[in-house]
Amino acid sequence: MGKDNNARVGVGIAGSTAVVRLENPGQFNALTKDMCLQLVGAFAGLATNDEVASIVVRGAGRNFCAGIAIDEMDQVLFDRDEDGELINHFDLLDKIIVGCPKPTIAVVEGNCFGGAWQLASACDIQLASDNVRIAITPARIGLVFPRPGIERLVHALGEHRAKYLLLSGAEVSIAEAERWGMFTKVVSHGQLEEQLDALLGQLAANSPYSIARTKEAINLVSAGEATDSWWETLWEENGANADLAEGRSAFLARRTPDYSGLRK
Repeated sequence: MGKDNNARVGVGIAGSTAVVRLENPGQFNALTKDMCLQLVGAFAGLATNDEVASIVVRGAGRNFCAGIAIDEMDQVLFDRDEDGELINHFDLLDKIIVGCPKPTIAVVEGNCFGGAWQLASACDIQLASDNVRIAITPARIGLVFPRPGIERLVHALGEHRAKYLLLSGAEVSIAEAERWGMFTKVVSHGQLEEQLDALLGQLAANSPYSIARTKEAINLVSAGEATDSWWETLWEENGANADLAEGRSAFLARRTPDYSGLRK
């Protein structure tokens, strides 16, 4: 497929939800270098936007993503800076999504090939349609899957299933993908938007402090970096945070807590 000069990332905010949309329909929303750079910039901005409670990542049209655009693979995965140092823009994107303090949701439908699963798995929650087609295909073109993708596959699926997927490049059914834990939740395609809206409502109603610190804790635990001193510092802060005061006050008053003014 030829390069699509219109490949871009769209960002829209409705209420407290930001939607980051992959827009490269000529290549089934595969990622170009410019799209990776735009995604990094989008997440950096949304992470500090106090009006945004949650971030949704999805593809334009009927497909999520086809991984890395094959005609830009060198620019995305094996770029060089002015000093000749190697730059992997996909890993940098993965890192900024994982580190985002806001809850992130990948809405996966249609094609999810190659690095698309890694992109989705970098998000906190993967809400998938039952029409998803998925295969992880780097072995077909002589590429090694990026480190975060391999580590996440082994952690989520186990060594043997990770090897099966990566060594064979075989497409697996959505039923298998769900059973193996490749997505957080799989729903019928007709219920995808309804399920997404319900999830966003639940997230928006909860404490942004609790969400951000819980995300941080889980990431540190997963990386084996949650030290005793970190937990002690968190616990000192935890008991005095404004969200807890609002949540307890609301519970005692039998009203819905209002965290809208506490997102900072």
